[in-house]
Amino acid sequence: MLIEGIFAAVPTPFYPDERVYFRKLEANMARYSRSLLAGMLLLGSTGEAPMLDDAESRDVLRTAADAAAPEKVLIAGVGRESVKATVELAEAVAGFNYDAVLVRIPTYYASQMSQAAVLHYFRCVADRSPLPVLIYNIPRCVPYNIPIELVAELAQHPNIIGIKDSSGSLERIQGAVALTHTAPRRTVIVTPVFEAVTARMLAPKAEANAAAVLSLRRRWRVVLARPSPLLL
Repeated sequence: MLIEGIFAAVPTPFYPDERVYFRKLEANMARYSRSLLAGMLLLGSTGEAPMLDDAESRDVLRTAADAAAPEKVLIAGVGRESVKATVELAEAVAGFNYDAVLVRIPTYYASQMSQAAVLHYFRCVADRSPLPVLIYNIPRCVPYNIPIELVAELAQHPNIIGIKDSSGSLERIQGAVALTHTAPRRTVIVTPVFEAVTARMLAPKAEANAAAVLSLRRRWRVVLARPSPLLL
């Protein structure tokens, strides 16, 4: 899939009593959908993901996806404290028709997150996630700044397609670009103007084409089953 353009970091609106304001979320998503944004990111740091329990997170992600225009790329923040919980949420958002997931590092044991542990965590999530994975590096919220050498190693995984780096360091970004230069090249489908095309967007077309082919085959069977009038 192609990740290109500007994405809105969607906030999660709340009532004063801390209930999620779903109607406002729907209105915001509809407004973003009318813009020139390439897509929207739900439940990042601006989405206040740590403030939501699992049920609220799923409800927010489902509501946002239902309110979004189908041509907008949707990315869901699914980072949890375990591989199991992260993958379960990734599986849920795949059912909500998201295009990719954003995965942060677990935070509770951040002081013990060695490079080996981080590498194992992301690889395990990427192995089991039904959607492409974006690494989320945000050291001001998670007290761990993923080394760019580790980013380069993770870039070799076929289901890890990029990184959202919120470190604020241009030098770090330049270093990551240089070190990932040898990462496997992926072939993606694009439109003539390089608008986004994702597996979710292609699925209805593939189903329609398959249905058309099946219908054509059935018509040919009917025609071939009829006796030729020349033989009567």
